Order: sequence, then C-alpha cells, then structure tokens
Amino acid sequence: MVLPGSRVTPASTRSPAPDPPVGPPETDETAFTPPQPVRTKDNHLHQIDFVRLVTFAGVILDHVMMGPAAPQASSTVGGVEVFLRYTRYGFFALTGFVLTYQYRHRDLKVAPFLRRRFKLIGLPFVVWSLFYWLYGHYLGGGLTNIADTVRSAHDAALAGKSLVYDLITGTAWYHLYFLSVSMQIYLVFPIALWVLRRTWGRHRYLLAGSFAIHAVLLLMMVRPQHGIFTHGVVGLVWRHLEVTIFPYQFFILSGAIAAMHFEAFQSFARRRRAQVFAVGLVVVAATLGYFLWLVHHGEEMFRATNVFMLHNTFAYAAIIAMLYCLGTLWQERRTPGSVVARFMRTAADRSFGIYLAHAIALDVVQRYIVVDVRTNSAVVIVVDYLATVAVTILIVEALRRSPLSLVTTGRSMIDPAAQRVSRSAPVGLAAVVVGVALRYSVAPIAGTAILGTGVLLLVSAAWVAWRRRASTPAVA
Repeated sequence: MVLPGSRVTPASTRSPAPDPPVGPPETDETAFTPPQPVRTKDNHLHQIDFVRLVTFAGVILDHVMMGPAAPQASSTVGGVEVFLRYTRYGFFALTGFVLTYQYRHRDLKVAPFLRRRFKLIGLPFVVWSLFYWLYGHYLGGGLTNIADTVRSAHDAALAGKSLVYDLITGTAWYHLYFLSVSMQIYLVFPIALWVLRRTWGRHRYLLAGSFAIHAVLLLMMVRPQHGIFTHGVVGLVWRHLEVTIFPYQFFILSGAIAAMHFEAFQSFARRRRAQVFAVGLVVVAATLGYFLWLVHHGEEMFRATNVFMLHNTFAYAAIIAMLYCLGTLWQERRTPGSVVARFMRTAADRSFGIYLAHAIALDVVQRYIVVDVRTNSAVVIVVDYLATVAVTILIVEALRRSPLSLVTTGRSMIDPAAQRVSRSAPVGLAAVVVGVALRYSVAPIAGTAILGTGVLLLVSAAWVAWRRRASTPAVA
C-alpha cells in the first residue's frame, strides 16, 4: 500500500539482503532492462514529501472553500476550485509512482505485499468508516439516533446494510473513497508491474492507450447515459464510477511509468524545469480562460468545476509536473537536520492521518465559523482553514502518541521512549480546558471534539509514563 503519508525509502535501505533485480529473458530485446539505481547516502525521495505536503494542503483548502464560499457563488472561487481539484489525481499519481519505485528492482511476493498493504490501509479505512458513520447518525439526532439503529432486529439489519454499503463504496464520508480506490490499486498492482516489466521499451504506447481510455471515459461520465449504463451490473458500477479505479487509471499509470524510468524522469525534471513551467503555466492559463468563457456563456458552475471534465485534465497534469519540479528544487537545496527539513519529514509521517482526520475537524469548525462569523468571505476562508489545520494536527498528534495509532493512521505508535510526556500532557490539559469552554458556550460539537482529543492525549501520556516506570529497573 502507498499511504498518502508513507515515507518513500527504497528496499535497499531497509533490508540487509534485498531481493536481486529482476532480469529480462536473454531472447527478449524489449524486456525489462532498466538502469540500476544510483546509491547515495540518502535515498529518501524528499521531492515526494514536498509534493505530498502541498497536495494535502490543497485538498484541505478545496474542502474549506466549499463551505464559506461555494463555487456556485463566484467565478473567482470557482476558478480557484478548478485547479485545487488536481489534488484528486495527484494523490493517485503519487500512489502509482511510490509503489512502482519501491518494487521496480525487487521481486514482488503477492501474498505478503497484499497482507501488509491491506493491514496498513484496511484497518484505518474500517475504523474511520465506522467513526464517520456513527458521527453522521449523531448529527442526525444525537446519541438517541445512534441508539435507534439497534433498537430492533429490523433496525440493526438496516444499519448493518448501510454500513456494509459504505465500506464497499468508501462513502461513509466524502473523502474516504480515496482509501477504497487505493485498495483497488493494490489488488491490480502485481499484474500492472508484471506488464510494465514485460513491455519495457513500449511504455509510451501504454500511456497513449491509457489516455485514450481516460478521454472516452471522462467524456461519457459528464453526459447522460442510456441503455446498458443505466441498469444491471454495468449500471451499478457506472453509478459509482468515481469510487472505482477506472477514472484515475491514466494518472496512476503515469506515476508508475515515471518511476520505472526514474533516473531519466528525475534528470528531465531537473534540466527542464524552466520549460516545464513555461508549458505548464500556458496550459493553466488556457484552462482558466476556457473556464471563464464557459461560465460567461451560461455553463453551470458545478459542471464547469467538475473534476471529470476532460479539458481540465491537461491543467491537472501540468500542475502535478510543476510541483514535482519544485520538489526537486527542495531536494537539492534542503539542509539535513534543519527545522524545515525536520518539519517536512514529520509532515510526511502525519499526512495519511491528516487526510483521514481533516474531514471531522473541518466539519466541527465550519459549524461555528461559517454560520456565525460575519465578515468578508476571504477572511472566513483563512480563519476556517487555519482552525481546521490546527484541530486536525491536534487530533493526529494525539492518535500518533496513542495505542490507536496503527488502526487510525496506518503507522505504529510513536515509540514511548521517544515521546515527551512533559510536552504532551500540558497540551492535552490545555485541549481539555479549551474543549470544555467551547462545549458549554459557543461551539458544543467543536468543543466535544477538542475535549475528547485532549482526554486521549492525557490518557496516552499517562500510559507512556506508566510504561517507562514499569520498564525502569528497581534500584537496590
């Protein structure tokens, strides 16, 4: 699995005896013969940390702007939203890139691969789906509404069907589709890697065919369908196409092929930054101009900003390419051990948890800010964004320091020996105080969320302190 927050480290730096590179049959001139990796002291892909951080910041901003300044209200907001939608495709391009980079010189053993990937993403997916499912029922009528789901066998059966549906489709909350699609990617990745190795030298044709499928599919998705696409199994899949791998396969394959040719791709991104930015900015400007033309001529804002409009695809690809080039600049100029470098590594570690938790933070924050703060929309967006990020970080830091870390963030709990109880305990206490104040004043739901997070942080700090004392040898 490639979690959004995964740190990308080649197998050769993790294992004392890595699997040998997979060689091609001697008789096949087009078989897999990539260049061997260049070993350096630090093989971590710091440029990917940069791309991931910007993309996560973008997806939170996208979701924030949907509240106080809905795209339907302004072509300016809609124009910003168009380009923020690159984040959806950016996530999947990163997934294809990181997975392929990790396994391009390794034998992939299918069972261990799937077992590890589904453990690290499947558990958080189930836990957060259940949490958001319960949270949705809570918003609909409090604890009483949750209790009503199991008051009778009939009610429990309906609730069970609802939860199973959300788990299958990844729709317990609006952002969980990403995990559902990611698990689909992991299922097909062993086959995809085999194909990429056997078609070495023909990858450009694979990519061209993939884009042709992508173009046809997107053109069909934004138009009314008839016949087979409206009923039966095909109709069922079509109605849920956005939570399947199909609309994203071109970007996934693009990332995978870039990783297969990593040395050439990296060299190009460094040597041709200026050209990439020149072309990228022209594409973005043309897309913006076309968007404004569509809106001026009566196109509905919802349709003009639709992530599945084919003409927007070119801008999304351009933005991803420009971000990667910026990432290579960061990779070249970063100072190991600096504050910024440590921040980037920490952000990469937390990013998957941030993606999962930001939706609850945004919901509890917006219930107060969007409704009660009377000021300019731009100010509301800034305040909303900063508050959402702050609450999200608080939640994720509490989870990473608790025994719940693996099942909620896809990462093992931070080593108790490395945790600073003297820091986490005061933060937890402050969160409890703020949470209580908000709960019984202006923002009950936000206060409850912050209060619960503070309690978790305090309990985890107490548990860590107890473990340290229990492991300390007694002095005679």
